[in-house]
Amino acid sequence: MPRSTPPALVLPAVVALALSGGCTTSVQGSASADSAAVEQVAVAWVDQICGSLLPYVKAAISPPKPAAAPDAATLVRELRDWLSESERSAGSAIDGMEAAGPAPVDGGDEVVRKLRSSLETMQASFRDARTRIERVDITDRQQLQREVPAAVESVERLASTSSPMADLQLNPELARAGKEAAGCKQIAREVGG
Repeated sequence: MPRSTPPALVLPAVVALALSGGCTTSVQGSASADSAAVEQVAVAWVDQICGSLLPYVKAAISPPKPAAAPDAATLVRELRDWLSESERSAGSAIDGMEAAGPAPVDGGDEVVRKLRSSLETMQASFRDARTRIERVDITDRQQLQREVPAAVESVERLASTSSPMADLQLNPELARAGKEAAGCKQIAREVGG
């Protein structure tokens, strides 16, 4: 059985945090009426992106606690359920980002493209880990001790990948929009940011 709750499984939350209010970019000068309207459109768009990510973030930052499971069957079931929910919510986030439409600011579509690619990789990793967990024979202690950590490790490897959302911080309009968007603020609260 795993030794502790895998901290690396919160990677999706770290990715999403970069999209949240943690950005600190500021732009000098006064806004014109046109730029204020563009900014509001950007805030609404970024809010849709964050809103799409929110269920995924909530699922991904809540892995089961191996030490809290009363037995192997419960641990395997909880881990399987968590992997299924994370996989499902990653797909839902991808669909939600697609529904948000084209970015209203330069560079936004590229940020979403990279995030989508990362979510697809995470979704596949959750699916593979879930499939592996579903095959575990809980009556076979050796298989249990080998397969559960291996399945978890396959998801933990995602933590070593770089965040595609770092690009957001380089885009002043998206960074400002992320600071104002309610969905992004909620993500920041979920991950303690």
